[in-house]
Amino acid sequence: MPITLSSRSVRRAALAGAAATLSIVLTACGASFNAQTSQPYQPAEGTNADSGSIAVRNVLVLASEDGKGELHAVIVNNGGSDDTLVGIEQAPPETEDGQAGGDQPTEVTFGNVKPLDLKAGTSTVLPPATGAEAESGEASGEPITVTGAKPGQMVNVVITFGEAGPITAYVPVLTQDHYSPSPRDDGESHG
Repeated sequence: MPITLSSRSVRRAALAGAAATLSIVLTACGASFNAQTSQPYQPAEGTNADSGSIAVRNVLVLASEDGKGELHAVIVNNGGSDDTLVGIEQAPPETEDGQAGGDQPTEVTFGNVKPLDLKAGTSTVLPPATGAEAESGEASGEPITVTGAKPGQMVNVVITFGEAGPITAYVPVLTQDHYSPSPRDDGESHG
C-alpha cells in the first residue's frame, strides 16, 4: 500500500523546508568577510597604529583649555630587534585627508621629544614613570609636552622610528581630567 500525504502535510513539509533554508541563508549573511565580528574594534579613546613590528596604542593628548598638555601612549616593540622612537611632530598640512573635521589646530608643537629606546619584546608607556615608579625599573624621564592643541580637536601627527617606517595618524585631544591611566589613590571613582 503506497503512502500518500495529504495536501496539508505537503504544505507543512514545504514550509518547514523553506524555514530551514531561510535560516541557513540568513546565518550565512552574518558570517561573511564583512561580518561585524570580523571588523576591527578599538575600545580605547586614543588612536592605534602599526608600522612593521612597532605598535602604538591609545595615543592621545590630554590638554587644558589653553592648549597645553602631554602626549599619552603605549609603544610596543613586537619584533626581535631593538628600535628607537626618534620623533613626534605635527604632520605637514599636505598630509591632511579631511578625516579630522573643521576645527583643527593650525600649529602644534611637541616638546621634550628625545630618542627613546624601544627594546625588543617590550612595551614603553608615555609619559614615562616618575618617582617610585621610575625607581621600580620603568622608563623614566620628562613627559612629551604638547602646545597648541585644545580638547575636542584632532592633531595629525607623524611618529618616526629608527628602523620602522613612520606612522601618520590623527590623535584626539581630551581634557586633562577626562582620562586616568591608573586608579586614583583616594578611592573616588568617576563614571
